[in-house]
Amino acid sequence: MSASPIEIALNTLVLQERDKTVLTLRVTDLLREYKKRAVRYSHSFNILRVVISVGSLIVPSVLTIEYSRGDIHECPYMGQGVFWIVWITSLLVTISNGIVALLKVDKKYYTLNTTYQHITSEAWQYIELSGKYSGFYTPGQEATHQNQFIYFCHIIEKLRMKQVEDEYYKIIEHPHSSSQAQGNDSLIPPTPLKEVFAIEEKSGIEVNGEHQTTVKRIHSSAKVTAAPLTAEAATTPVTQERYADE
Repeated sequence: MSASPIEIALNTLVLQERDKTVLTLRVTDLLREYKKRAVRYSHSFNILRVVISVGSLIVPSVLTIEYSRGDIHECPYMGQGVFWIVWITSLLVTISNGIVALLKVDKKYYTLNTTYQHITSEAWQYIELSGKYSGFYTPGQEATHQNQFIYFCHIIEKLRMKQVEDEYYKIIEHPHSSSQAQGNDSLIPPTPLKEVFAIEEKSGIEVNGEHQTTVKRIHSSAKVTAAPLTAEAATTPVTQERYADE
């Protein structure tokens, strides 16, 4: 099996030996798998759709010709031929409809082709160091294939899990209160360098001589960037939920 242009381009990247092995065993195999399945389902989908469309047109046309002849007993062989043509065509149309509905050929055709094209586009962006791999994830650093490798793998795995959920079953775990800020979809991890913080703002007002406190909870997403720690920050524990004291 000859290598595709994208596989040749991936093999020319300057990466560590371990990372090149990951590209070969995971990314290249995913591209081959999706291409093979996309081609197979494309052929099946197109053939079944042609049978359904053409057969649905043939049956009423043949019946119209038969009944327009008048007395069908004048040519019994013609009547038997029309009967078998209509019966076989109707059977083919029904079987094709059943296969499409039972095996979800149409849904897999769209999902597999979309996922394959998306992974191919991500791979070419990574090879060219363009788009999100041009330094978006590493501000202040020159984008290289080595420092963008982990983000590329992360995107590929997210696309893989999304396709698996669409094709088979979407698993949604009920999050605990401590991890509720991370979202309901536990199979797709959050994007690297992003952290969700839950912040409570407390404000106090005085109404008719009584002090009342209003608590407002804010969820925000922020990038995690490396910064030098001060002596005070180094001794302060960091948690996912930060609170502002009165």
